Amino acid sequence: MDTQRTRRAPFAALRRGAAMPVAAQVLIVGTVFSRLGDTLASLGLVLHAADGNIRFGVTEVLLAELIPTVLAAPLIGSVVDRFSARAVCLWALLVQSLSLGAATAVGGFHAKVALIALSALAGVASVAAGFKMLPVVAGEQHTGRANSLLTAGLSVAGLVGPPLAGFLNSLWGTAALLAADAVSFLVLAGCTMLAVPRSVDVAIGRRPATKLADGYRALRDAPVVGTLMPALAAAMLATSIESVAGVYYLRGVADGNDTVFGLFLATWALGSIPGALLAGRAGWSDRHTALILGGVSGIGLGLLLAGLVPVAAVIFPLFLMGGFGNGACNVGLRNAVHAHVPAEVHGSAWACFQALSRSCIGLGYLLGTPNTLISSRGQVIISGAIPLVAIVWAAVATLRRSESTVTEPSA
Repeated sequence: MDTQRTRRAPFAALRRGAAMPVAAQVLIVGTVFSRLGDTLASLGLVLHAADGNIRFGVTEVLLAELIPTVLAAPLIGSVVDRFSARAVCLWALLVQSLSLGAATAVGGFHAKVALIALSALAGVASVAAGFKMLPVVAGEQHTGRANSLLTAGLSVAGLVGPPLAGFLNSLWGTAALLAADAVSFLVLAGCTMLAVPRSVDVAIGRRPATKLADGYRALRDAPVVGTLMPALAAAMLATSIESVAGVYYLRGVADGNDTVFGLFLATWALGSIPGALLAGRAGWSDRHTALILGGVSGIGLGLLLAGLVPVAAVIFPLFLMGGFGNGACNVGLRNAVHAHVPAEVHGSAWACFQALSRSCIGLGYLLGTPNTLISSRGQVIISGAIPLVAIVWAAVATLRRSESTVTEPSA
């Protein structure tokens, strides 16, 4: 079996001291373009459900994107590691494009959602395969920077996507948004073929005998990643709670002004861009623990103080801080997994992380739903406290572990 060192050494030797390879840039651009298409399709269906007064339609769309990932991620991740990551990615992108193309043609809402669910299932494979291929085309020296640019690009897609989806939906309807997403998958497939030709594909390690639990086990056992996973889960839970409860709380702060509310959401995405770019700079990209803990702290403090101080002029800079932390944390996590998880299980590990993150998101949506026990403002405050408590717990656990290591008598 190839090792991570033997796979990466030839690329690193050729590119040492050079700029990031064009192949990595092509793959990043294609991925960002595809994410923009995903945003258009998802919001298009949500708007379609809202305009048609479809009962539980919005919830159905969200669940269609969550459940397939949670249930099938371990199996799909093992497929990515067992076979050619390039081939798996291209076949998955083809399935996604065909699913969205079919969703454009069918008339029933529930049929469209079912096809979106199929696309989400294939998306687990394409995302995991892309995660596995990126360090190969970027080279070990440039992987941190590549993760930084990719995360910043995804933030830009999240910033541009919602208003663009609303504008295009008002002009051409949901079918046009679904068709745009179908095309975006074909664009990413073309970028993948350019960035990862068949001659490069042989350098990507394969595991002939993978197990379904390999991904979860790799995340648990990896330095930094396993220790900080509770803090990461808390951050994802917190932002998901705020995504729902914040709709009511922030609209109240804005006195029902939808423009101000939209600016609140854009501010978070805007802050994540410099956070991701800073995390990719030399001297920072290897500081995985600092990036993750600092990022989670920024998320927690931003949400907590935004709930405690219901003033728009205060919330804007707090959301910038929270978004900055979000971007830095995302880059720190990607770099940590690439660095500390064996390359031969990168596909399984990232697919399983997708399942963990979707689980936290789904739980956060439920906890953020309005209820008679806690106000929306209280829910936002709690969402900010959760990551901070998790950080304290992680710090105490790390301290105890280091103390036990120091005081353990030698054999």
